[in-house]
Amino acid sequence: MLKQKKKWVLVADGARARIFVRDNNKLENAMGQDFVGENLRESTLGTSKPGRDFESSYSGRHAYQPRTDWHQHQKNLFAKELCDILEKATENAEFDELIIISPPKTLGDLRENLCKQTLSKVTAEIPKDVTKFTESELVSFLEREI
Repeated sequence: MLKQKKKWVLVADGARARIFVRDNNKLENAMGQDFVGENLRESTLGTSKPGRDFESSYSGRHAYQPRTDWHQHQKNLFAKELCDILEKATENAEFDELIIISPPKTLGDLRENLCKQTLSKVTAEIPKDVTKFTESELVSFLEREI
């Protein structure tokens, strides 16, 4: 008898994520929790205004360009945390197939940080933000998309 493959569905954006086990037309939370990244205001992440400097050749002032987009930095860190969780689950053989549903930027961040072993289990990538969907809405969405 064939062993049924365990299918996981990751639904994520830059600050929220849920991981489900997909069993036919049902979704169950695989980890028993939702994941929430730090979505802090710019002023708490770093400077919200670029620094200023005097021009030596004339009396004008100009602003320095900010070197870091702090919100994007937080989203990258969150994507790395999710990838760590998925890699541990891969090592423990908790799933056989993975479907990732996230906005294009987050999808790219995840792809960039997933190890080859976990990437090899990805069977579908859907570039949409459905993090606010209920579980029944997600089931309907998956039936239409896959």
